[in-house]
Amino acid sequence: MKRLVCLLVVTLLLCACGMAAKQEYSADFAVRVETAWKEKGYLDDMARFTDEDLLDYYGIDLSACKGGIGYVDALGYTTEAIIVNADEAMAKEIEMMLADHLASAKETFKSYDPDALKIVENAVLERDGGLVVMIVSPDAHAMLETLRCVNP
Repeated sequence: MKRLVCLLVVTLLLCACGMAAKQEYSADFAVRVETAWKEKGYLDDMARFTDEDLLDYYGIDLSACKGGIGYVDALGYTTEAIIVNADEAMAKEIEMMLADHLASAKETFKSYDPDALKIVENAVLERDGGLVVMIVSPDAHAMLETLRCVNP
């Protein structure tokens, strides 16, 4: 009986630790990251996507999400930054759509723009629970570190 109780307690503790490790992001997380990126100058040459743009270009319906933002290169065609906070099932779908987008960009740039290809090959695409982040920029990893410094 004691072994059963001990096993049950250990199981409950493991489940609790697993749940605690899962990050929950507030609805305004993307906006706070946007502010941090603006302060560091990462968005200086970028234009913000409208909700309609995100739907048209990527298939991301922000009205069905908890929040999100997207930016695109205002001077050229290479850099992009997208953060979407959704439920986990939708986040998985968005991650797959963005992975397809990156694969397509690689194929496109492979034939005519090696500099853009290098930027896309070094892009960041990550999902943490319901949060999906895609950063295509020469500063992608610095932008990701800035994002990680913002409290969820």
